[in-house]
Amino acid sequence: MKKGRSNSNQLQIDFLAAYRRMLISLGSPENLPVNESLFMRMTDQWENTRVMPNDLLFHKSPVEAVVFRLQKNDEPGESARLNFPDELIAGEIRGEQGLTGFSAKFRDQGWIILPAELSSTYKNLFLNILAASIGLEHLYPSRKELLVEAERIALAAMLPEAEMRKFFGLRLSRFPDSFRSEVVNYYNVPFDYVLKRANHLGMVSEQVIEEANQPLRSTILRRPSSSRAA
Repeated sequence: MKKGRSNSNQLQIDFLAAYRRMLISLGSPENLPVNESLFMRMTDQWENTRVMPNDLLFHKSPVEAVVFRLQKNDEPGESARLNFPDELIAGEIRGEQGLTGFSAKFRDQGWIILPAELSSTYKNLFLNILAASIGLEHLYPSRKELLVEAERIALAAMLPEAEMRKFFGLRLSRFPDSFRSEVVNYYNVPFDYVLKRANHLGMVSEQVIEEANQPLRSTILRRPSSSRAA
């Protein structure tokens, strides 16, 4: 039998699927190759030397606190949906051009990498969403569905329903700057994501969210870069 010509791109995809899998890539689709490339370089280095890049700033305690909060807010006992690996590698890297952040699985490890240039508000939010995606990945093979549910789970843990009803109990449809500022400062969560949580709870409609997001949105990164999740 004639041996078929090997496809280097396919081999790379197969290897990636077998040992390392991107779960959530933040940013536009154009950022995905950057995030994947960094993940492959980091895991290659870890596999060969068990040493991380010198510019990776670790944040073990914050991710452990995030996982604890997510699990505490999860269903109890056998109904629990979140399933985290024994080892999580979480940190941030400075100066990596095009990096927007991602969650991934490498063998039996969960990985969360974020750019150091993110503002503290978005860093906190994305750390929660990406951690939730690792805990939920066994239930959602679709990246899109995983992102939606990870956002919902993360926001539920960060924005308790009882507190949310204090802010949105009057069925507000207009949100002056003073109100937005108070909510953001209280939760340390961007206002558009607070509105998402309010929508999950049935406190605001999709139409209200669309109208509220008409003004210029806050800059997520200190340097121009998209940080929507793809």
